[in-house]
Amino acid sequence: GIITELEMPLGPTYPWAEYIVTFADFMTAAHFGRALGNADGIIKKLISVYAWPIPQYFGPFQSIIPDGAHCAFLMVAQSCEEALAALVKEFRGDIVHQKGAAAVGKGQMLVEYGWNHTTLHARSVDPSLTYLQTLYPCEPDLATLEHLYHHFGDEVMVHLEFIRSNGAVATTGLQVVRYSTPERLQEIMAYHEAKGALIFNPHTYVMEDGGDRQIDPAKVNFKEKVDPYGLLNPGKMRGWEERR
Repeated sequence: GIITELEMPLGPTYPWAEYIVTFADFMTAAHFGRALGNADGIIKKLISVYAWPIPQYFGPFQSIIPDGAHCAFLMVAQSCEEALAALVKEFRGDIVHQKGAAAVGKGQMLVEYGWNHTTLHARSVDPSLTYLQTLYPCEPDLATLEHLYHHFGDEVMVHLEFIRSNGAVATTGLQVVRYSTPERLQEIMAYHEAKGALIFNPHTYVMEDGGDRQIDPAKVNFKEKVDPYGLLNPGKMRGWEERR
């Protein structure tokens, strides 16, 4: 169809400042990210946390991130600078890069390194790498995350994004994986799920299998209206295939 009118809700705009914070210990970095997410008095747009060796794939920042250091890429409202600095000090982090809001629009922004941009930067260096999409259990001690981090080591390089979901901070992951075989990739995903970390499988073409594996009747009903003969993307909606 043709969209002729679109309404979008808007929120307040803030002058965003950028920070790169390094940590000697990954779990300290992870707990910092969660604490920042829960800090209602600090307005933030981006909380990306990277376990070493992911930072080595960020070419422009290799000179300021020490070898072996874990780091957080942050976008925080300029007015929250002092509160952020206090939180960084509490978690024994070091601010190695800071760009004020007036300069953020010049050159690349840190948001271009978060989320799936991380995977793109890593694969530009090593095309054999792949990734996962994960929702970790809501645990104040991040115990499941810590176990998986130590269990897989550098085979599954942890990349976290902290977000708000239904008013609570969620710990999500887009881990960078050293790919070996399809069987091993399945083993890695199965192990995560056995430990309570939900995998949103990016390696399937079936819509439901890439999400929460639940059939959504509303989506099936919509397809019946707009594609009653199932001509579009055949075989990619399990709910459609199993509707009879």
